[in-house]
Order: sequence, then C-alpha cells, then structure tokens
Amino acid sequence: MHTMTRLAFITTIILSIPTAQAQVGSTIWFEGFDSLNTNHWNVVTGNGCPELCYWGNFEHQYYDEANVYTDTIPGEPENRGLVIEAKRESKGGMQFTSGRLNTKEKLEIRYGVIDVRMRVPDLETGLWPAFWLLGANNPDVGWPQSGEIDMMEMGHKESYRTGQGQTNSTVNNFVGANVIWYAEGACNANNPTCAAAIAGTENYYAPYVPEEPMNDRFVTYRLYWNSNELRFTVIDGEEEIGLYTAPFSFTEPGEIKSTFTKPFYLIMNLAVGGNFTDASTPQSVSADLPAKMYIDYIKVSKYGSYGEVTVDGMVVPNEGEKELPENFKLKQNYPNPFNPSTTIDFELSKASRVKISVFDITGRKVSDLTNSFYSLGSYSIRFDASDLPTGLYYYTMEADGFSTTKKMILIK
Repeated sequence: MHTMTRLAFITTIILSIPTAQAQVGSTIWFEGFDSLNTNHWNVVTGNGCPELCYWGNFEHQYYDEANVYTDTIPGEPENRGLVIEAKRESKGGMQFTSGRLNTKEKLEIRYGVIDVRMRVPDLETGLWPAFWLLGANNPDVGWPQSGEIDMMEMGHKESYRTGQGQTNSTVNNFVGANVIWYAEGACNANNPTCAAAIAGTENYYAPYVPEEPMNDRFVTYRLYWNSNELRFTVIDGEEEIGLYTAPFSFTEPGEIKSTFTKPFYLIMNLAVGGNFTDASTPQSVSADLPAKMYIDYIKVSKYGSYGEVTVDGMVVPNEGEKELPENFKLKQNYPNPFNPSTTIDFELSKASRVKISVFDITGRKVSDLTNSFYSLGSYSIRFDASDLPTGLYYYTMEADGFSTTKKMILIK
C-alpha cells in the first residue's frame, strides 16, 4: 500500500471456485537489467510533495536518482541486476535516501503472468520493499479509482503480523500481496477515499511465512491475471505457494471488474519507515544501512490466451497477431541526415536479447540505445543526439549471433 492513506477493509470475503494450476505460456516481454532501459523506466525523485507529501504514508526517505543503478549480483558473477539502495543521508528535508522506479506512460501491462525475481536486504525495523502495479488511468481518475495490485510487500509492523496469527514471524519472513479499488460500500468517516482491499481478510488472506528468512536470497513473486481473476503466488526454490486461499475473482460486471480489466504500469521501490512499518519516526529506523535490494528480472508471459504489453503506445506483437519477421534485420534510420533525433527500426525472427549501440567516427561509443530482451517482432527505437556534434556516426545491432552496422549523419 504505497502513496496511500490508511485503508478500511471490506469485511465481505471475496472468493472464487478454485481453478487448476495456470499454464504459463510464451514470453511476451523480458527485462533483464543488464543496464537501465530509460525507454521503459522512469526514475522517480523527491519526497512526494506537494501532491502527496512523504508518499502518503509518513515515509522518511527522499527518492534520489543516484540510488538506482545496475550492478553485478552478489554470488552470481555473470549476472547483472537492478539495485535499489537505501542510505542514511540527509536530502530534501529527509534523513534517508532510497530509490523508486515506474513505467508510467512508457510501458503498460494488461493480463498475463508476471514474474519478478527479487532479493531484499535485512529489513530489521524500517525498510519496506514492494513491487506493485497502478492503473494506467491514475492521472485521470486518481486513487483508488485507478486500482492497485501489490504483488509483494514486506516490512509489516509487528502488530499487523500478530493480528494475522503470525506471532513468531519477523519482517524478514513475512510477505503478502494485496488488491485495492474504489467501492461505495467502503465509504465512511474513517475512510473518505472509499478504498477497499483484500489483505487481512480472515480465512482468505494467506501471507507466506517460511522458516528461512527471505532476506539476502532470491525469491520469485508471481501474478496470474486474466479478465476474471487475479492470483498471487511466491516461488521459493522448487515450491509455488499461494498468498490467498483462492484467486481474487471479478466475474460479474461492476466496480471491481471495470477496474482490473484495464492496463496497469509497474512500480518498485524500497521505502524507509512510515506507518506501514514499526518505524514511525526516523529515530526508530534500526535497519543496517546502506542496504541494497536486487531485482534480477521481470518477465511477462501469456496466461492461456491472455497477455498484453504496450510500449510507447504500441502493443508488443504476439505470435499469430501479425505477419512475423523471417530474419533478423537492422534498418536504415529515418530521417537521415537528421537533427537532432532519428528513429531506428529492427526486426527479430525469434525472441532474443538485443543490443544497439552508437559510435562516432573514431570508434568511441557515444550511446547504448538498448540492451534488453525482446520477443519476436518489429520494433522502433529513438536516438536523440542533442548533445553530440555534427558528423558521421555508426550504429550496431547484436542479437543471438547476428551482428550488423549501419551509418547515419547528424547535421546541425
């Protein structure tokens, strides 16, 4: 529950008939974080003011761009991942800094199976990691009307864990998921936003509480999503565990179905303190800082016939939806010559990691345009040369053993 005030929970348990284990289909989109792809990700800065000071939860951190970067994953020397780092340092009137990213207005997801492989630090008291989704219409309708899907949250205060019957749990071995939406039935004097949620619902909510703490090791969090239900699980080793006793079902037309059948964008962050945790004041934060959260990858796959990813307003092509490329191809940029930006198209005959880089006439690399996993299909990428001088430049593409180079001319 981020960028939120405290919620009131509807007491009605929303259940659905148990369904068979979902079939995970082909990969639609994959983010491996060898580098940070700013075509997909926005790095958020600030303390939330003036729109939502301290992110609505009285958090103690200032989100700083320097706290978001990619690096080698500890214990996996051939693998890089995204790092979100929390530090004990003053900035923007706050006593801590940390990192927050989202794909707002860049990449949206509607249905499918979403996987995120994450490693959190020792949360102790005060750290609050989360991976979640917010309705893409949020700027127009606000929260909670846009809906919110929390795939994972850790750092819950002790009283909350105890209230769920987990008196022996700690912040490092208790993780949950949540769904939030607008409901007239939830409106009251203590809940003016009319936000309804499922977390904490007796006999339905089933947070994962393993014997082995989840800090400093990787766990995969999964969401199954189609036009009728949401299902949350944790994959820990070889075992997949549900975070609710049944999927969250919305088969009937109404507030819930209209909310969760629209596109959502991704958000991930590592908050410090606030009313979700037991660190209500900066002095209460006892976590060992600096602390690093690692995200190895995010993957979106087909869920039966469901699954759609949109990048810059264009749907990532799925097999069978359009005529597919038969070969790898890098096309000539357009316009050419250009000033100051140009578009580069490329085609993939199968899903591959693609690296496209730009070099000047001396062979010095001036830009990495992408280094990410793409499904088969045709794509466009934008190159902005505002900071470069007039001259001849080369751009290269590498993908699954394919390599080629083309030249382009910048004229100012």
